[in-house]
Amino acid sequence: MQDIRLMCIDIDGTLLDSRHQLPPENRAAVCWAAGHGAAVCLMTARPPGATLPIQKELGVDGPLACFGGGLVEWNGERLRDCRIPARTAALLVQECAVRQLHVSVYRDTHWYVEREDAWSLQETHITGLVPICAELENLVGSWERWGAHKLLCMGEPEQLDSLFSALEKRDLSIQLLRSKDTYLEIIPEGAGKAEAMEILCRKMGISSTKVLAIGDHDVDAPLLHAAGFGVAMGNASPAAKRAARYHTDTNNHAGVAKAVYDCFSGNP
Repeated sequence: MQDIRLMCIDIDGTLLDSRHQLPPENRAAVCWAAGHGAAVCLMTARPPGATLPIQKELGVDGPLACFGGGLVEWNGERLRDCRIPARTAALLVQECAVRQLHVSVYRDTHWYVEREDAWSLQETHITGLVPICAELENLVGSWERWGAHKLLCMGEPEQLDSLFSALEKRDLSIQLLRSKDTYLEIIPEGAGKAEAMEILCRKMGISSTKVLAIGDHDVDAPLLHAAGFGVAMGNASPAAKRAARYHTDTNNHAGVAKAVYDCFSGNP
């Protein structure tokens, strides 16, 4: 048995299948690993409200790393809280409006949109959350001390390519991450799943060699590279596959379960 003390598992495209359901095989494997002493961290771009139900369905306790790793909580303690300054968030909202892109603004437990549209309805279907409609530019501009945890821009790939290129040229202290071809996640500089993993390792007093990380997209690549056991899903992006040490089956064939049993047994 490998001495794996921490498992960092992405949710969408990884733990859940393409219907956004939790395969029973994945649940059984994660519970088995927890029973063998591994802490289980759901590490996701989702906000806490869309992550806690998955954790409850898994039936395990453990840390949560939400908003792409910018918010890390464990046993009621906030270990990390990275935010995009309000002024920067307001500028990003303007950039999306000019390009007629959907933008969602996440702050603590709140999800804000300008208006409901096909993109927000899609997110509601995936996460079960319902957004608050507000004039985003005025709302974000009114924030003083605390900014946004994350902005999610949704649109056609070529539109997001254009936005990515424009923002990349500006010094805004943000990270631009593609979690899907039609999704551009914007998180604070210094946030990230690999950084969240390092915080948890320090908290537990372990090295990254004792971490099993599983993910499927570009946003997961730094985490998969940093973990001792970095596993890319069979449906993973090229960047995630290049960063990982091992590959497993797809999310529609319980690839997480296979990765857990293989890595713990030492036969990935």
